[in-house]
Amino acid sequence: MRKLSLILFVIVLSMLGLSCTGPTWQGWSGFASYEGNLYFGTMDGRVLAINMSARSQGLSFPSEEEWLLTVKRPAPAGGMCGPMGCVPAAQPATIYATPAITDNIVYIATYAGDSGKVMAINRLTPGYDAEGIPAWNEGEWFYPRSENKYIGSVVGGPIVVEDTLYVGSSDGKLYALDEKGDERWAPFDTGGKIWTSPAVGDGVVYVSNYGGKLFAVSSTDGSLIWEIELPASIASSPVISGDIIYFGTFDRNLYAIAVTDGSERWKFEGGNWFWATPMVKDGVVYAGCFDHQVYALNAITGEKLWHFVADAPIVAPPMLSGDFLVATSESGEMYILEPDTGNLVRSISIGYQVMAPLYAEENMVYVHARNRCVYAVDVQSGDNVWEFCYSDIE
Repeated sequence: MRKLSLILFVIVLSMLGLSCTGPTWQGWSGFASYEGNLYFGTMDGRVLAINMSARSQGLSFPSEEEWLLTVKRPAPAGGMCGPMGCVPAAQPATIYATPAITDNIVYIATYAGDSGKVMAINRLTPGYDAEGIPAWNEGEWFYPRSENKYIGSVVGGPIVVEDTLYVGSSDGKLYALDEKGDERWAPFDTGGKIWTSPAVGDGVVYVSNYGGKLFAVSSTDGSLIWEIELPASIASSPVISGDIIYFGTFDRNLYAIAVTDGSERWKFEGGNWFWATPMVKDGVVYAGCFDHQVYALNAITGEKLWHFVADAPIVAPPMLSGDFLVATSESGEMYILEPDTGNLVRSISIGYQVMAPLYAEENMVYVHARNRCVYAVDVQSGDNVWEFCYSDIE
């Protein structure tokens, strides 16, 4: 089963542009937002801050509070060309993970083969120099501290809870870092690649790995509380609501697991993988699936309340915006649904593939599409209010 899951996962990587031979330069990172600004990473190793008001006015980039930072890429050992050919060039420090943010710091984590890092960037004025060295005295740092040390590649986004940053890596370890980038406790080794974001609730960190295991770890000292093993790799990041954790797997099931001991409350089988992170609101779980469907399930019992069929697989998590549920398919079709019934209110075509998580404020939904553009869509009117493309920005 694990071997089959790995084969299928490689197929998905190819489908989504996560190639083993190098990325296709297209959007994957979702947004972090703070005081009217959106922060996101790109697959060619850049971090951008864009101001929503400036973009709506069509001002030149960068306007006030906007910036672009290119993340330093690790140089390959002995990289050169000679009579026998060329050593492959260094992989860019690709950013798949959605950033996390606090008052003055944006946190990103990079994917660069086995050479990933966690970086703290000054939100107002990035201090990193041309060599990729942070302004340590302005709250910036990278982890690991040594320029020549790295953790494995990071796909799932970091999260910040109170004064601790949590992030999982493909080296199989869960890291807990303080505001200075120092370890709160020794990294917790799950024994399998971590491709998802952790979740934290009531002093417990929940993290899954590609080996099909879910762990509950103390946020105080990183000690194991419990672990469970499922029949297939865990595809989506866990979400906590009340005393239940929800997540999807490669066995086509969406699981509801008790936070107390990891016992199964229920599982719901879809027609394909549940890759997108589910959303829970008012006793309902909204889950997008690779079978082109969005499911609404009773959060306590797992009973299906309704389903909606889209035109393509659902990779981006569904979300609520105002009075609507918004789901975007892999093809870039955005569906505005009534959350109680699943009835379609309207559909909006972005025109390009969408893999990244959406972000909503009031009636506006922001989309990072694979053509390297950001779109602001008014879900009430269906209008594309503005777009910002960063492919030609240096």
